[in-house]
Amino acid sequence: MSTIDLTKYKLTFDDEFNTRSISQTGNGTTWADIRPQWRYDANSDIGFGHSSFVDPSSGYDPFKVSNGVLTITAVPDHTASGIPGSWESGLITTQGHFSQTYGYFEMRADFSNLAGAWEAFWLLPDHVIADPNKAGHWQELDVVENYGSFEKGIYSGIHTTDAAPNANWQQNLQVYSEVAQPAGFHTYGLDWNADTIGFYVDGQLMGTKATPSDMHGPMYLLANLATQNDPHNNADITKAPISEQIDYIRVYSHLPATTPTAPPVTVTPPAGGTPTASATIGAGADKLVLSISEDAYLGDAMYRVTVDGKQIGGTQTAHSHHGSGQSDHLLVQGDWDKGSHDVSVTFLNDAWAGTPTTDRNLYLDGATYDGAAVAGAEHALMGVSAFHFHVFDI
Repeated sequence: MSTIDLTKYKLTFDDEFNTRSISQTGNGTTWADIRPQWRYDANSDIGFGHSSFVDPSSGYDPFKVSNGVLTITAVPDHTASGIPGSWESGLITTQGHFSQTYGYFEMRADFSNLAGAWEAFWLLPDHVIADPNKAGHWQELDVVENYGSFEKGIYSGIHTTDAAPNANWQQNLQVYSEVAQPAGFHTYGLDWNADTIGFYVDGQLMGTKATPSDMHGPMYLLANLATQNDPHNNADITKAPISEQIDYIRVYSHLPATTPTAPPVTVTPPAGGTPTASATIGAGADKLVLSISEDAYLGDAMYRVTVDGKQIGGTQTAHSHHGSGQSDHLLVQGDWDKGSHDVSVTFLNDAWAGTPTTDRNLYLDGATYDGAAVAGAEHALMGVSAFHFHVFDI
């Protein structure tokens, strides 16, 4: 079996759970514990299975951080928050605060072997792509799902709106594996590339699937302990508290290829102007021009551009120094339907060595769409992240 080689990756997100950093919204903390679109009441998330996810302000705190480990504990209905009669447990998410397109995503955890436990580490898109076939499908990457009544079984997989692979979901989109000795900590990883998605257990490749067409935009992290009252995995039989332990959650980006890149093309500006790097990606009559600059440190800033969740072109490299007042002009071409379109710029390779002069950053200095300035298209990306704005085609 193939083994993951992390020397080919760069760490972009890391929580070792040496301190607790969880809040309802995630503002000022690493994690949020309520998904805003699934809020049930003031202090809970509607959850799934036979459980609701609660914030400690509900009167029950499902989280404990000690000795570098986050413990999430589910208990039978304990407070007025959450769906009446459901168990109360915890979920953490980076929604709205950290997301990434492609890379290696890994969690080290010790899952429960108690009936009713349903643990998961998964990714969801910043911006959901509509289901064109209205078949009830969506975008989701499941690094791992595990069930307490069958602790050795590891379920990993992909949810996509693409019709063809959904014709046989288990064969085309799911990877099943087993851990011979499930007790204790194990690592669960997902290597997401433009062409393939590989699933790993304890660093060993368990299976690879083709990357669907709607899996090319930034996705955020979720980890949770839910419960079930399924006949084969029923928490209500003993009603004993169920706990999951998470040692760390880490995310890596792929290091850029070491092959030399072509120098930027320069264009001659109007009199009084200065030359800027220029490139074109995509094809079509609609023209989106992005003005890009950087703070370079140990190499140039690299980024990707997506429109409506679909990547245009390959990985781009910034060249113009932000402090010089110059910008690269990246022309993004396409034939987009009338209406609003989501554009994202994802900064891929942040670097920082503790001082303002040893800091790599990416700047979106502005944008035009079919010749008109785009409002709200200026943003400083100071870390690996995605910035979204909208253009409107008339």
